[in-house]
Amino acid sequence: MKPTQFGWLLLTALASAAPVMAANDTQDLTGNKAVIQLRAPTADPGSASVLAADVPQGQVLEDRASPVKVFGEWLFRGKFGKESFTGFNPEYLVAVGDAVNLQLWGAYDLQAELKVDAQGNIFVPRVGPIKVLNARNGDLNEVVRRQVERVYRENVSVYATLAAAQPVKVFVSGFVRNPGLFNGYASDSVLQFLDRAGGVNPDSGSFLNIHVVRAGKVAYKLNLYDFLLRGTMPLVQFRDGDTVIVEPLSNTIKVSGLVSSPYQIEFSGDAMTLQEAIQVVGVVPNATHARITRNRGLSRSVDYVSLDEANIVTLFSGDEVDVVADKTLKSIIVYVEGEHLGRAQYVLPYGATIGDLLAQVQAAPESNMADIQLFRQSVAERQKSMLEETLRVLESSVLAARSNTKDIAELRVREAELLTQFIERARKVTPKGQVVLSSDASRIAVTLEDGDRIRVPRKSQLVAVHGEVYFPSSFLFKKSAGPTNYIEMAGGYTQKASRARVLVLKPSGQISLFEDSWLSRGDVQPGDEILVLPNVDEKNFQFSKEVVQIIYQIALATGVVLRL
Repeated sequence: MKPTQFGWLLLTALASAAPVMAANDTQDLTGNKAVIQLRAPTADPGSASVLAADVPQGQVLEDRASPVKVFGEWLFRGKFGKESFTGFNPEYLVAVGDAVNLQLWGAYDLQAELKVDAQGNIFVPRVGPIKVLNARNGDLNEVVRRQVERVYRENVSVYATLAAAQPVKVFVSGFVRNPGLFNGYASDSVLQFLDRAGGVNPDSGSFLNIHVVRAGKVAYKLNLYDFLLRGTMPLVQFRDGDTVIVEPLSNTIKVSGLVSSPYQIEFSGDAMTLQEAIQVVGVVPNATHARITRNRGLSRSVDYVSLDEANIVTLFSGDEVDVVADKTLKSIIVYVEGEHLGRAQYVLPYGATIGDLLAQVQAAPESNMADIQLFRQSVAERQKSMLEETLRVLESSVLAARSNTKDIAELRVREAELLTQFIERARKVTPKGQVVLSSDASRIAVTLEDGDRIRVPRKSQLVAVHGEVYFPSSFLFKKSAGPTNYIEMAGGYTQKASRARVLVLKPSGQISLFEDSWLSRGDVQPGDEILVLPNVDEKNFQFSKEVVQIIYQIALATGVVLRL
């Protein structure tokens, strides 16, 4: 087989050979993760399967589906319900059952804790009943002082303060996770009682319509968005037997894209403006437009609007908003690394080429301008995506493999354990995203993208040897020496080496595949890297071709040989 630019051919093959994940992958429908399990061999040899034993590492697959969160659902995580507030604010109104600490001194001394009775009075010896029901906490001392001075006109000082709130039992009902009856104090917040009931059910409960019902009538109305967005919360003073009712979820829309976090938000009434929606979730500074998917009735339509018009765009229940940045790119930033003189970043007009960049880069005496390297983020992401898809297919095939006998099933279990470990390591590799540049003048016409990295290598007199050799190292370049000569310098092939799979990587990114008969005649230049890939035992491994494909892909994308 002649040397060839094998990388392009392999990537083309991989792009067309990435089937959909098999349907028998195990998935937990209650969460975002699927746990792979291998069951133990069954008693029936004819049905023995590699699906029959536990994977030692408890391999976990991430489910790519990430549902939009409900705005405000983080509010109820047990922090409010852990402690009660037995103190008072100045606006608190004295209620039946509250305790008042009273101190009199001077001509008459008294220190007592007095309960507010059913008539709303505290009884002060030698003074009589004093009406304190519904008195503001901030006015309590003055109310008591005036009544005491009606009996003791002088030489008696008064100090009165609330000692403790009245214990109450409050029902929490409606669309909460755990409705019931909860103990607390009259001064506790609505949030505390809701938290003790597990919080508003985000799938069915409303954050906008929460009522406190007393004696069959609505005493308070609450909107939790007021608290979340503006920090305001009505001061509810509970009484024994009150009921907190969470009404059903009203109208909702979903907002995602360039926002602080994608959320499902609720609104009252028939509609809301786009401006109101983005004020709830917050948008990033570079957002410019919104794509609105309308889901009204039996029809589905899409609107595309500018955020400058957000205050006049109306949203209805069921709409889905995707905030985007729709801007014309006028300039790009390209990073230059390696052996050169001058700046590390260059701002170029959109559509600039490598030739435009090199005209501004000052070469150093040791710069190898003939073998400049181009690394691109989009290519790295594509390489990572292709590798992940290939690993998913292999993983699915391993878990679905079946055997005809119990002995073969046990062999498949051991094979699955080994491959699972290999897959886990393969997922951790990071592709470089190198774009293969030709060695002729046509490379200067390659158009650059924003964020591209150009690396200028240093002139080298070394050839590196990696992979399945005994002593991986770098060696001084020798004219007319082929890959086999450098492999011998590195101690020769290991027992796991594949003589039919030797790659030569050029600094420019070009890759050649050599077979044993061509190794002595290979064209090796200074700065090249020789990768000796491992051999996969096709007799013992059912999935040897898939593993070889992945090893190739990793070697091409990262320059690293990953052993099985």
